[in-house]
Amino acid sequence: MGSKLELTSRDWKVLSGLEKWGVLGLGQLFGIAAETEAGEERRVARFFNETYRRDYSLWFSQRLTALVKHGYIKDNFYLNHSKAFTLAERGHKALQAQGLAVLKGFRWGISAELLSHELNVAAVGLVLSDIHGLKVRAERERYIWSSNGGRTPAPTRALSDLWIVDPQPKAIEVEISQKSEHRYKEIWDAYRLRLPHNSPVLYLTGWPDGVRCILYHARQFRAPFVHACALDAFRASCGRAAFKGILEGQPFLLAQSGSGPAAPSLQVSGAGLLSLTRSAKVPMVPGGQI
Repeated sequence: MGSKLELTSRDWKVLSGLEKWGVLGLGQLFGIAAETEAGEERRVARFFNETYRRDYSLWFSQRLTALVKHGYIKDNFYLNHSKAFTLAERGHKALQAQGLAVLKGFRWGISAELLSHELNVAAVGLVLSDIHGLKVRAERERYIWSSNGGRTPAPTRALSDLWIVDPQPKAIEVEISQKSEHRYKEIWDAYRLRLPHNSPVLYLTGWPDGVRCILYHARQFRAPFVHACALDAFRASCGRAAFKGILEGQPFLLAQSGSGPAAPSLQVSGAGLLSLTRSAKVPMVPGGQI
């Protein structure tokens, strides 16, 4: 690996970001470590992995190459995608040595089939946490990790893509493609059993008519806690787009104009939650997070 590499504050941001999100693209790494003082629209574009030709010749790209060469991070190449970065063993050990690691394990790589979804999940999480100051926990942070770095099997229903820690917590699902009707019913039945009272499930959809599709099934299966917003609208509004629901009233906002998160604009009544209570038969993830 050559001579020792002295890690900088930006390097630690890269390593911590890769540990939290599992995989990030070049644009996202620019956003979290190299362009932290850029304007809001620029940072959101970066978080959605926008890159420019000149990026590859800039000092930060060269620094990432050095981190790869010294074994702190790994670059992953794909046939029909730009390369993406994951944490390497030496990088995770460095975080542990500095007391900065938050997970016992790390993601070694990712398949091409999952890449687009995982990068979009990271994009949404970065917008909500770094732009709007919300406390966002990734799916990886809510697994129970074993002593050897592995993780326990997923609970009955896989964890939500993102979880917003708040007095009124929120589950976020980034939906790049449509699921079957049966799968939506199965997922929402599980949410009824495990979702804290008055907490919404917010869908960001990445296919045409995605919002209409989600709300159609939400009406069909009487799931008033489900709200939906187009992923493109979320990006264009820098995370301020409204989530539509099936009940009359104002749409749900995660953030509004100005700094800081929005106050919840829609409260679903207890009666409307259709037995939305925790069940002793369904194992809870620590902290009630799903």
